[in-house]
Amino acid sequence: MASESGVTVRPARSEDLVAVSQQYGSTGDTPWDPFASPERLEKIPREGLLIAEKDGVYAGFLYWFEGRKPWFDKGADQYAQLEELHVLPEFQGWGVAQRLVDHFLRDVSDRRIPLLYVATDETNQVAARLYETAGFRPFLKTVHYRKYR
Repeated sequence: MASESGVTVRPARSEDLVAVSQQYGSTGDTPWDPFASPERLEKIPREGLLIAEKDGVYAGFLYWFEGRKPWFDKGADQYAQLEELHVLPEFQGWGVAQRLVDHFLRDVSDRRIPLLYVATDETNQVAARLYETAGFRPFLKTVHYRKYR
């Protein structure tokens, strides 16, 4: 557990899943998005789900997982992917995201995972600054196409 300025980070418990899915939203990115419902969250490996609290109140979450041989980085083997990081608006600016990322970095260091990934939209300068401060560097860009009919 880490604490600074009243911010505490801890592993998720079953009773946290409702708050996580409420914050994330019920629609999610895809029909099978695990963060969109507590029932789906119950089915994912919980070891990478971290909860942040500010003065004992739910403030946000981070989810990461461990993988092997990512399709997007040939030659890489063992890695950790920081998949989701969300802080409630009323707790932004209190160091909550930084505490969550610090906890994630300690977890993967303890497991001796040599390679870490995170992705964010190129317009999300706040996230980019957070990740670059933590030592991440850009290495791959993806182009999204769209077509109106």
